Amino acid sequence: MLISLECTQLIQSKLIFNDSLNVLLGSNDGTNSIGKSSVLMLIDFAFGGEDFCKLCFDVIENVGEIEIRAEFVFNEISYKFLRNTTEPDKVIYCHIDGDESIKTLDEFKRFLSMGYSLPLNYPSFRSTVNPYFRIWGKDNYNPNRPLHSFPNEPYLKIRTHLLKIFEYYTLVDDLEKNKTKIENKKKTIQGMFNEGFLPNLKKKELTLTKKELSSLSTKLDEIKHEIEIYALSVNEIVNNNNLKLKKEKTELENQLFHKKSQLLRIENNLKFGSYANAKNFEKLSLYFPNINENRLLEIEKFHIGITKILKDEILSEKNKLDESIAHLEDSIKKIDEELKKTLKDSDKPITLVDTLLELSIQEKKLKDIVSYTELKANVDSTVIILKSEIDKKVIECLENIQNLLNNAMALYIDSFYKDHPAHPTIKLSEKNYEFSHNADSGTGKSYANLIALDFSIFEQTKLPVLIHDLILFKNIETHAFEKILKTYVKFNKQSFIAVDELKKYDNEIIELVKNKTFLELSANRLAFKKSWKKLK
Repeated sequence: MLISLECTQLIQSKLIFNDSLNVLLGSNDGTNSIGKSSVLMLIDFAFGGEDFCKLCFDVIENVGEIEIRAEFVFNEISYKFLRNTTEPDKVIYCHIDGDESIKTLDEFKRFLSMGYSLPLNYPSFRSTVNPYFRIWGKDNYNPNRPLHSFPNEPYLKIRTHLLKIFEYYTLVDDLEKNKTKIENKKKTIQGMFNEGFLPNLKKKELTLTKKELSSLSTKLDEIKHEIEIYALSVNEIVNNNNLKLKKEKTELENQLFHKKSQLLRIENNLKFGSYANAKNFEKLSLYFPNINENRLLEIEKFHIGITKILKDEILSEKNKLDESIAHLEDSIKKIDEELKKTLKDSDKPITLVDTLLELSIQEKKLKDIVSYTELKANVDSTVIILKSEIDKKVIECLENIQNLLNNAMALYIDSFYKDHPAHPTIKLSEKNYEFSHNADSGTGKSYANLIALDFSIFEQTKLPVLIHDLILFKNIETHAFEKILKTYVKFNKQSFIAVDELKKYDNEIIELVKNKTFLELSANRLAFKKSWKKLK
C-alpha cells in the first residue's frame, strides 16, 4: 500500500497515509480552488497515473515541474520511488543501499500489479483502478454512466473489465481463443477463394461438382483396370517371345563356338605347315640325343608338301568359316536388340498412361475444390457455434455479476438511508449496460448510488484502492454521508477522499475525519502555497 508521498512544493511536504480511509480535509465554509483535486491527482500520479500532467498543467505552469517521492510497503518490505512531471514516463527506484535504478512507467505499473497481488487474468493495474479514481477533471463520475472511465469508452472494453475483475474472464477467454484460431483459419481459406485459386461454389454447384468427381473417379478406375489387364497380356506375350529369342540365341552361340573352333584348327594347320617348324627339331636333340633328325625332317617335308597341295582348299574353308561366324554374330546381335526392344515397349502403354495422368490431375483439382468448399462451410459453421457459445457464456457471467452488484448495492443503500429507500439496479447486457436509480433519481441520491456501486465492486473484487473527490459528496444528505463515511473505514483497503464543511456533521464524524486526515487545506492554507486563480 502507499505509505507516504513527499513533494517540496506542497504546503505539507510529506503526506502520511494509513491502510484504510485517508481524508483530504477542506475548509468549513466550502471554499473552492484551494487544491483538493490537484492533491488527489498527485496521489493518482504516485499510483502511475498520467492525468496530472494533462489536467493539472496550471499547477506546473505556476509552481514549476513537480517531483514526488512515493513509498509503498508490500509484505512488510518498503519500496521508494521518485517520479517527476519533466520525464513522467520514467520512475526512479531508490534502493535501500542508496543506489538508484530507472524503471519505465510500464515496469512500475507491473510492479504495482504484483505488489497488490492482482491475478494474472486481471486487467493491467491502471485499467483496474482508473474507473474508480473519481477525481474532478477525469470525467468519470457521471452517476448515470458509472462504469465509464471516460464518456466515450466502448462498452466492449467495460464489459471485458468487469469480466476480468470479477474473475469470469477465463471462462470466456478459452472460447475466444478457440474462436480466434478458427477465424484465422477461415481467413486463410477465404483468401484462397478470393485470390481465385479455387472457385467459390454455391450449394447447387457443389452438388454438380461432386457428381463430376464421382464420374471421373469411375473413369480412372476403368483405365487403371485396363492398364492392369494390358500389362498382364503384354508381359505374357513378351515372356513367351523372349523365351523363343533366348533359345535361338543359345543355338546360335553354340554354332558360333563350333565354327570358331574349326577356324582355330585351320589356322593352326596353316601355321604348322612351314619350314620354320623344322628348325624346332634341333631343339629336340637336346632332350633326346639319339633322335633321328633326318627322319623327322623327311616326314615334315612330306607334310609340307601335302599342305601346299591342300592350301587353296584350306583357305577356302577358312573364308567360309569367317563368313559363317560373321553371320552368326550378326544374328545374335539382332536377337539382343529385339530382346531390348520388347522389354522397353512392354512397360509403356503410352495412350492409356497419358489419359490416366490427365484425368488424375483433373480429379485432384475437383477433390481440392470439394474439400476446401466443405471445409469452409464447416469452419463458418464452427465460428457461428463458438460465437453463440461465447455470447451465451458472456450473458451468463454478466448476469452473475449483475446479481452480485444489485444485491450488494441494495444492502449499502439500506445502510445509508432509512425507510425503505429505492435501490439502484444495474443491467448488464451483451452490448450495453443500464444503471437505473429507479424511483429516486435526485442528484444526491444518484451519487450515493454511484458510491454504493463502487463499494460493491470494492468489496467483491481485488480492486486495491479507491479515490473519491468532493464532487461525489456535495449533494448527498448529511445523514447519508455520515453513514457513507463510516463505511469507508470498514474496508481493509486504502481509500482517499476529499471532504469539507466538517462543522455540519456530528461530533463522532468530526472526530473520525480528524483522525483520518492526512492534509488539511483552506483559503489560507493552499495546497501549493499560492493561488493563481484571480485575474492579475
